[in-house]
Amino acid sequence: MNQPRPESRISALEKRASILEAQIGELASDTTEELKAIRRDIKQLDDGMRASFLQIGDAFDLNANNIEAVKQDLAAFKAAQDARFDKLEATQAEILALLKAK
Repeated sequence: MNQPRPESRISALEKRASILEAQIGELASDTTEELKAIRRDIKQLDDGMRASFLQIGDAFDLNANNIEAVKQDLAAFKAAQDARFDKLEATQAEILALLKAK
C-alpha cells in the first residue's frame, strides 16, 4: 500500500483541524449560553429567596405585634375582672353586714 502524498496528508490535517476548531467554537458558544441561563436561574432564585425572607420577617413582625396586642388585651381583661371581683367582694361584704344586722 502506498503512502499518501504529503499534500493530501496536509489537506486532510487542515480539514480535521477546521472541523475540530468549529466543534470547539460551537461548544464554547453552547457553554456560554448555558452559563447565561444558569446565571439567570441563580438570579431568579436569589430574588425569590430574598422576597421569601422579607415575607418571613414581616410575618415575625406581625406576630410580635399580635403578641403585644394580646398582652394588652389580657391586661385590660384582668383589670376589668379585678374591678368586677372588687364589686362582688363589696357586695358580699354589704350582704354579710345586712345579715349580721338582722
